[in-house]
Formats: sequence, structure tokens, C-alpha cells
Amino acid sequence: MYKVDVKKIMALKKAGWETEEIASEMHMEPDTVDKLISGSIEMKKENKKLEQKQENKTEEKRISIISLTPEQLKEIYEEAAAIGAKEALNIFEKERKKEYNNRKNRRLRNTKLLLKNYHMLKEHAENSVFGRTQMEESALDILESMMSIYDNEVIIESIKRSATRTAVIVSHIETMFGLYATYCDNSQTREIDMRRYEVIWDMYMAENILSVKEIAEKQHMSKDTIYMDLKVAIERLTALIFGVDGLKVR
Repeated sequence: MYKVDVKKIMALKKAGWETEEIASEMHMEPDTVDKLISGSIEMKKENKKLEQKQENKTEEKRISIISLTPEQLKEIYEEAAAIGAKEALNIFEKERKKEYNNRKNRRLRNTKLLLKNYHMLKEHAENSVFGRTQMEESALDILESMMSIYDNEVIIESIKRSATRTAVIVSHIETMFGLYATYCDNSQTREIDMRRYEVIWDMYMAENILSVKEIAEKQHMSKDTIYMDLKVAIERLTALIFGVDGLKVR
């Protein structure tokens, strides 16, 4: 069966060809050409109508989504507010934990700083003349002021700026060491805790301080064990010197 090229016929018609010319070109009767052109035009109109209907349906769906009742809008607002509040709370909690960890790290750092400079501070206090009536700051006041300073030299100089401040800090360190010794002596794991006390004492407080290697030889332990003992002891002393304040103590 001969297949009629309707697209070519419509293209020729669009180009301005007369029906007779198209019929001659396509070897067809003029009436047949007219019918094919009319049918093609009608088909295009139907397709256009179908497309318009589909667009209308899509628009109706879009409008139905946008057209919400006051109750639905309220529900959306409340849900959005709840999500926003939850997210804000999460951010606040993260910032709070970050600040807590920062303070914890600064306290550990400052404890090590005080221990490393203990003998120098003690000598400075003993060689200065002062009266107890001059003491206006407590140990906790001085320690809290250290938390906002990040330069180690500035921290030590701020303590040494007066004999009273130095004496207060030295006395506080010695008192907390005494409490730590009592804690270790009464611990359920006394042997381990007393070893840790001796390790940190020999490292910082003894008249003749020892190196990690020397302490390891004295305790008949590895240097790794001594470093771990120092870490635990410093954490516990930090809790005593600065106040527990949520500091994790093992």
C-alpha cells in the first residue's frame, strides 16, 4: 500500500503551494490532498486541546497545593518553628560543649604551667616580704583570671606581680597536693594511686625533681606507664586546684 507523506504535504502547503501543485507533486488527486490537509489541521487542533487540558490539570494541582486553609498554614508554621528551635538548641549545645572543652583544656594547661613553675614561684614568695592583711584576692580569683590569658609568660608574670598573689597560689598548690595525697592514701586502689602521687611529686614538687626516665627507673615501670600516671594525676589535681566543675576525673 502506498504510504502518503503527510508531513511533506503540510510543509508544501505552509510554503504557499496551491492544492493542485501539491497534488501534481505528490501524484494525488486534489480532493485527496485537501482531505489530508484538513485532517492534519484537525489533528493538530485536537492535540493542542489535549495539551491545554493537561496544562490546566497541572495548574489546578499547583493551585490546590498553594491554597491551604488557615489551620494547615498554622500547622506548617508550628512545625517550621519547632524545627528551627530544635536546630537552634543543637547549635547552642554544640557551642556549650565546645566552650566546656576549651575551659577544661585551659585548666589542664594552667595546672601543668603552675606545676612546672612551682619552685620558682615558691622561691619568689619566700624571698618577698608581705603581710597577710595585704591579701585581697583568693586563690580561685587568681586562678579564674588565668583562664582569659593565653600567653604562659604573661600568666606567670601576672602571678608574680605581687608577693601576696604568689604566696596565695603556692599555698593553694601545696594544700591541694596534701588533699590529693590523702585521697590516694585512702583509695580502694591505693597502690596504683600512691604510685601516681609519687610520680607527680617527683616530677614537679620534690626538692630534686626527676625526669620521666629517672622516675621510670625508680618505679620500675616503663616510660609509657609514667606518662599515663602523670596524665591521670594532673587531671585529678586540676579538679582540686581549679574546682571540679564537671571535669572528668578517672
